[in-house]
Amino acid sequence: MAAGTLRSAWVFAALCAAGLGVTAALAENAPGQDHGADGRPQTSAVGHDGSQDDANEDAEARSHAIPACAKDPDKLGISRVVEIDSTGGPVFGGSHTHNAFLNDHEVVLTFDDGPMRAYTRRVLKALDDHCTRATFFMVGRMAVADPAMVREVIAAGHTVGTHTYAHRNLKAIGLLKARSDFELGYSAVTKAAGQPVAPFFRFPYLSEGRQVLDHLKKRNIASFFIDVDSKDFQTRDSDVVYKRIMSQLNVTRKGIILMHDIQPSTTGLIKRLLDTLHDQGYKVVHIVPKTSEPTLAEFDVPAAQALAAKGNKAKPGSVSDHSITATMPDKDDPEPETASNAADHLPWAAKPAAKPRRAPKPSVQPQPEDLPWQTRSFPN
Repeated sequence: MAAGTLRSAWVFAALCAAGLGVTAALAENAPGQDHGADGRPQTSAVGHDGSQDDANEDAEARSHAIPACAKDPDKLGISRVVEIDSTGGPVFGGSHTHNAFLNDHEVVLTFDDGPMRAYTRRVLKALDDHCTRATFFMVGRMAVADPAMVREVIAAGHTVGTHTYAHRNLKAIGLLKARSDFELGYSAVTKAAGQPVAPFFRFPYLSEGRQVLDHLKKRNIASFFIDVDSKDFQTRDSDVVYKRIMSQLNVTRKGIILMHDIQPSTTGLIKRLLDTLHDQGYKVVHIVPKTSEPTLAEFDVPAAQALAAKGNKAKPGSVSDHSITATMPDKDDPEPETASNAADHLPWAAKPAAKPRRAPKPSVQPQPEDLPWQTRSFPN
């Protein structure tokens, strides 16, 4: 994939940058700014040739726009769009307050680890009902398993970043392996999307290493940490997760919120959460990239091969190969057959091989490996 095509694919929003005091360059699109007759922010578009590029331009323009429905007082909407300049690999969220760009009662909605059709679609429906937008940090294996879902997220105007290929703890595996997992994930999500994705990254387990951060800086990839942790992987009880999020927001009063669009607890609470954010006067800030960054050719090849393998082996409602089996419900199915059906075979959530027993023991409490996959899933 040519670097020039990738670098030129993003449309620049005409945004206002006053009063931020952010080290990395940010531009804000305030709701009162003139967006033009069609509701879009004024743009300085880079020319493209070809229908696919034209389609990409439309998707990018939508992601930078504040839709007309956001003005509906009954919807959460979007208060402003913040354009992130990823040059030099800035870091946002958590303890990185020098790059803070959120005001009181402003939040950024983020979802990790997907896509997973059965749950991601319900999250998209809730977001659409409130005319608001989010950022999805996608795992490469999940993206190539369901590229149509990746494109559906983008078509809805959301931002797509990356979260490695196989959700490995990059701090624990050494620079070469960590670099490979990041780069393959970036290439895989890009290939699945069929267009450049945001140069935004979130570390699995929020576990960053200095060497990997240095690599991201050289690659001009922005990293995003969090201010509010749903820990939705710990329970299927949506009420518990909802209360956890709101209790943290009552303290922070703003921040980047982490959820997972592969968790049933999140799909169960998302409508209620968005309703509450609206009722309590919170505003959603949508983050978009100023420009894209190229993938690396050496990782584009295996990423394209993985995507092709999925396409060749996919059956209606499912995809599989020797390295991952992620069972997807049919397009029209509202939910999987069971709460754990769609993710029991995720590579990072696989059960350890059962150990042979001489005889079953009565009244044995469930061990961690026997618990539902949601409670054993990775946290970020």
